[in-house]
Amino acid sequence: MLYEYLSSQKHISWNSSLPGVKICQFHLQGCSQDKRLKLSVLSNTHHFEAFFCSGGQLIVESTSTCPVILQSQGIFLLSDESKLCSIQISQDLQGVLIAVNPSAAQSSLSSICHILGLKLDIHAIRKKITNQNGYAILTDIPWAKALFEDLRRLPPDHREGYCVFKTVELLYLFCANTSTAGVLSETSSNAYPSLSISQVRAYLESHLEEKHTIPSLCHRFSLSPTSLKTGFRRMYGQPLHRWLTQQRIHRACELLRQSNLPILTVAQAVGYDSASQFSVVFKRYCGMTPGQFKKMSDSGDPSLF
Repeated sequence: MLYEYLSSQKHISWNSSLPGVKICQFHLQGCSQDKRLKLSVLSNTHHFEAFFCSGGQLIVESTSTCPVILQSQGIFLLSDESKLCSIQISQDLQGVLIAVNPSAAQSSLSSICHILGLKLDIHAIRKKITNQNGYAILTDIPWAKALFEDLRRLPPDHREGYCVFKTVELLYLFCANTSTAGVLSETSSNAYPSLSISQVRAYLESHLEEKHTIPSLCHRFSLSPTSLKTGFRRMYGQPLHRWLTQQRIHRACELLRQSNLPILTVAQAVGYDSASQFSVVFKRYCGMTPGQFKKMSDSGDPSLF
C-alpha cells in the first residue's frame, strides 16, 4: 500500500497528532523513474488509506477489473484487503495521504463526527470498501473539484488537517449510500482508461522509428491487451495497427518531400527494417512507390500537396 512505500522514504515526515491516523504531505521530487508497487495483503496492518492527489498520477491494476488511472485532483480510497495487484506511481506524484487504523481511530474520528452531528462506524466503512474490490476512486465530480480548489487556496501547513476533515466527510458519504458513494463505486469498477489510451497514441507518434507490439505497449502503460485494442478503436475509430501504419506513411511522405534522405533511411526513420518492406506498404497506401512519390514531389506535382 502507499503507506508502506512512503514510510520507506526518508525525506517524508508524518503527522500522528490524531490517534490512529497518520498523515503526510509529500512530493516525490528527484525520483529518476516511475515506480511500480506490488501489493500484498499484510495481515497485521488492518488499515485503509485516503490519498488526495494534487499532482502526478497513479495507475491502479486490479485482478478483476481493467487498469484505472488516478491523476491530479483525484481521490483514492484503499483498503488493506483490496484486490489490487499493483500500483504504478509517477516520479512527480504529490498530494496528501491519510492512513487510518480503524481500531485506534474509531474514537478520535467519531468525536469529530459527533461535533458535526453525524455517526461514523469505521469498521463498517472498511468492510464496505473491502466488499467493493477494496478500493474506490473519486474524480471529476463537483465535490472533488471544490475540495482541490479549497486545498489550493489554503496555506501548506493547513492542508493536512483539511484533508483529515474531508476524509471524515468522504467516509460518511461512502457509508451513507449517497449519490457520491454511487459515483465512487462506479468510477472504481467501470471507468474506462481513456487517459492511458491517449498516452499510448502520444508515445507512438513520437516513437515511429521503433518496433511496437501489443504486449510491449500493454507493459509500458499497464493495460490489458483487450483494454488497449478495444479502447483504441473506440477512441480513434480504427484498429491501432492501421492507425500506426497511417502515421508512419504520413511521416514518410513528409520526409520524402522535405529532405533528400535515401529511401532506406526514410524507411528506418518510420519503423521499417528494409526499403523493400517499406515500399510494399507505401504503395498500398499511396498508390505509388516511395521513389515515384519522391520524383513527383521534386517536380512540384500539385497532386501531392
